[in-house]
Amino acid sequence: MLRRLSLLSALLLSSSLASTSTLADEVSFTASYSTDQFRGARVAYRFTDIPLEMPGFFGSPTLYIDTGLNHWQNSNDTSDNITAFTISPVASWHIAGSERPLYLEAGIGGSYFDKTSLGNRKLSTKFQFEDRISLSWQFSKNSDARIDFGYTHYSNGDIKRPNDGLDFYWLSWVYPF
Repeated sequence: MLRRLSLLSALLLSSSLASTSTLADEVSFTASYSTDQFRGARVAYRFTDIPLEMPGFFGSPTLYIDTGLNHWQNSNDTSDNITAFTISPVASWHIAGSERPLYLEAGIGGSYFDKTSLGNRKLSTKFQFEDRISLSWQFSKNSDARIDFGYTHYSNGDIKRPNDGLDFYWLSWVYPF
């Protein structure tokens, strides 16, 4: 039942955001894995038309807001799963290439989990911070689509103990509208 609810939520989120296409212009699909034997999938929508002025020592990043629906399961017990809605501002720096550019991206946001544990990881609170860093590569000069490879850490920032957190490595396909 939870899986169907998660899928329905993802479809509703995608369709409602698609109707505001002047504000949002990228969608991403992600597969993730944790060294704790958790695997997952994510669908996200990125709002990219955000003006940004940062102090000069930050360089000249662009900013987008990433909203996503994540679902992970324990590889050793597929009935053990968790779902999270996330929202995060992400800064993106162009670091190399012109025809097939490479970007460094980093962000800190928030997330709401439907449960407070997965496997032996105890989160204590349904609210978690989401810290992420990734490389994003536009693999073809004939397409604006990109592949992202990154790392994300979820933690409640010691708001409440225990705070085991979750760590994921992931690969995304990003498609701009």
